[in-house]
Amino acid sequence: MESEVKIKNKKEKFAILEKGDELYSCSRCGTCLAYCPIYKQTLDESLAPRGKMSLLEAISKGKIEYSDKISEKLFTCTACNICTSECPSGVKLDEMISTAKSDLIDAHKYPQVLDILKERIKKAYNVTFDSNTGRLDWAAQLPEGEPEKYVKAKAEVVYFVGCVSSFSPRSFGIPRSIVQDFDSAKVDYTLLGEEEWCCGFPLINSGIKDVVGDLAKHNIDAVKSKGAKLLVLSCPSCYHTWKHEYPKYLSEKVDFEILHISQYLLRLIKEGKIKLGPLSGKITYHDPCDLGRNSGIYAEPRDVIKSIPGIDFIDMAANRKLANCCGGGGNLESVNQALASKIALAKADEIIETGADIVVTSCQQCNRTIDASLKKKKKETNAKVKVIDLPELVLQSIQSEKL
Repeated sequence: MESEVKIKNKKEKFAILEKGDELYSCSRCGTCLAYCPIYKQTLDESLAPRGKMSLLEAISKGKIEYSDKISEKLFTCTACNICTSECPSGVKLDEMISTAKSDLIDAHKYPQVLDILKERIKKAYNVTFDSNTGRLDWAAQLPEGEPEKYVKAKAEVVYFVGCVSSFSPRSFGIPRSIVQDFDSAKVDYTLLGEEEWCCGFPLINSGIKDVVGDLAKHNIDAVKSKGAKLLVLSCPSCYHTWKHEYPKYLSEKVDFEILHISQYLLRLIKEGKIKLGPLSGKITYHDPCDLGRNSGIYAEPRDVIKSIPGIDFIDMAANRKLANCCGGGGNLESVNQALASKIALAKADEIIETGADIVVTSCQQCNRTIDASLKKKKKETNAKVKVIDLPELVLQSIQSEKL
């Protein structure tokens, strides 16, 4: 007899039950324990991928029910997906956890902060403020000081800035550098301004998927209205959502190319449109989870860095597919700030061990998290490592070439 889960005295068939044999494909080998950032910091098996699979299997068999305690364990995750990447049995943990989160949303067993997130995105179309009118505030400090000049009726390239870089002053340097990089290369580009809406990634990652289709439709139409041939995104989560998630919500195909900023900068360099001058220093690179493991982009950011004369590049011991999460993913900070901080400090140790002067990343979230952890470590180790995003490094090189 098929198992069902009882919630509020009403039988409901949850999506996790539709996973069938996939629920029982975990061999309990424990390989994931060596990689999971949550387990490495807690040594709590119930928070590890193997433990979560055991919980989901028990739920599918009707042995336990979804509860607040189960919810806390399933949402304690950075969504780095190294468990899925390294599972020898091929278990798609990311899909399992995503399905379970959606069930928890239906069962009203989820962190209540997600209600605020959903309402804000539905009403204001961003994750930060109650209005979307400030999407261009970061551009006010550019030399021209006229944010509106960056919004054109038509352009070959649309730059999708993302919520964090649009609204968080800590990340303003990323979009400011990108538009200056583009101006240097004489790119015909435009921003969407207020017509840029949250891509929906925070909702997808939280199991809240009922409004994502509307966000996707609006954003696609906004890009199409510009007659663009290319969409460039600087946020890895936005890029992953556009490239890999939107096709799940909409059947229509986009008629424009989609690139992450690292891919586009490398193209401009190879075409000779960006001229790079010399910089000095030993640089290492951090692979953002949504750009690397979740989207398969590893080479392009490194190739951009290596294109800069005078740079001494060195990878971290764990890099590319095996790169460790910075702790800033999966909304973990909203659920367990202390745990997220421990993961970030472990990442800082990895960076310091390289002996690098600069750590480059391609993600505004990683940038913020790593910078905070390195500042804490500086007090202990006196290690001075600067954090910079890839477009900012490119701008420094461009300005160096002009000297």
